[in-house]
Amino acid sequence: MPQDQNSSKRRVLLVDDDKIIRLKASKMLEQCGCEVATAENGWDAVTKLDDVKPDLILLDITMEPLDGFKTLTLIRASRGEYADVPVVMLSSHDDVFTMGKSKDRGCSAYLEKPLDMNALKQVLQEFLSIKVAV
Repeated sequence: MPQDQNSSKRRVLLVDDDKIIRLKASKMLEQCGCEVATAENGWDAVTKLDDVKPDLILLDITMEPLDGFKTLTLIRASRGEYADVPVVMLSSHDDVFTMGKSKDRGCSAYLEKPLDMNALKQVLQEFLSIKVAV
């Protein structure tokens, strides 16, 4: 569940199997005032939900052994406090099929990799009400 507007930093769970992407995206998120936790794959992400209690999840689509689509399905099926957490899918495949499949599974938004700082700021503003200059 999202934190109160007056709370400290918003928590973002960043899930990507590429270490370089995790490092770069973490730095971008921290520059925007977020507290960042990372996971290397879908299983890692699902097991960290209770510890992280994310306000937003950035989720790569192409990962092994549990891809982003299956991870999103598990998160949405949880019916717990994470079922309504905004999930933004990340992919280097900017095509209608991939975006549609993401939306069908309950993602909140879709960002193309490599991440663009302005697009990331817009997502943070939309889902976390973080005011950052675009």
